[in-house]
Amino acid sequence: MVAVMGAKDVRLDAVEASQAEAARLHLPERLVRVLRDLPRLAIAYSGGLDSRFLCHAAQLCHCDVLALHACGPHIPSRESAKAQTWARRRGLNLICVEYSPLLLPEVAQMTKKRCYACKKGLIALLRQELSQRGEDRTLCDGSNADDMRAFRPGLKALAEGNVRSPLAEADLGKTALRAAARDSGLDQPEQRARSCLLTRFAYGHSPDLAMLKRLEAVEVALEGLSADLGDFRLRLTPAPLLQAQHLPADALRPLRVLLQRHGFTSCALMESAQVSGWYDQGSAGPMPDQEVLDFSPKIS
Repeated sequence: MVAVMGAKDVRLDAVEASQAEAARLHLPERLVRVLRDLPRLAIAYSGGLDSRFLCHAAQLCHCDVLALHACGPHIPSRESAKAQTWARRRGLNLICVEYSPLLLPEVAQMTKKRCYACKKGLIALLRQELSQRGEDRTLCDGSNADDMRAFRPGLKALAEGNVRSPLAEADLGKTALRAAARDSGLDQPEQRARSCLLTRFAYGHSPDLAMLKRLEAVEVALEGLSADLGDFRLRLTPAPLLQAQHLPADALRPLRVLLQRHGFTSCALMESAQVSGWYDQGSAGPMPDQEVLDFSPKIS
């Protein structure tokens, strides 16, 4: 199913032209030069900071922007709804496509090629959608310069699919990107990255729809805690492991109640500054000095 939302023949709907020009002056000149050579863009738009900033910068540079957003069981529905709301508010032409990578062998078996296969399938779907609509546009994504220096299997799929990455081409890393977003007036410049739910599963641990929904529900609930956990993921190693940047002592009891409510009665807790990419750092479970909190009901 494909839905077209908020299609307007307006490039700068959210700001007056004079304000937009002032904001454009705060964009890195290297990025402005890249975007000037790409007047008609189709941007793979997740709603995360990188793809939002790319859409924002392209609008400020007077590009003709079409945002392509994929919905599927691996994407939390609340995040997808937020992405669509933001695109409509900005007056973006937006196309939503349904995409489920669960039947791909690499994803079903959770091999180390899962991200590559998922990205390759998505690119093929987006190109098919553009072709069917007769849209002659340059397909781009929001990969930044830091991504190019990290372990990102999906980068191979981008290269094979001839997808441009303007932020990386302009040598914009995350820190510079956040600064440019803030200076040019983009809302939520400190937005945290939230990877797809498939990254919660250990390699070799097959995902299913029921568990994806459970993971989505518990992570939404964790976001609602009064305690600030910072960036976090509930991982299945396959034993459950809550990895967070911050685990305040006064948050442990609410965590116990919340995790019990969602069926995760025995869960390890790990506090670590770096949360993303954990499975690709050679980790397979809690470190020996990590405390494992047993949340199963006690029998007296």
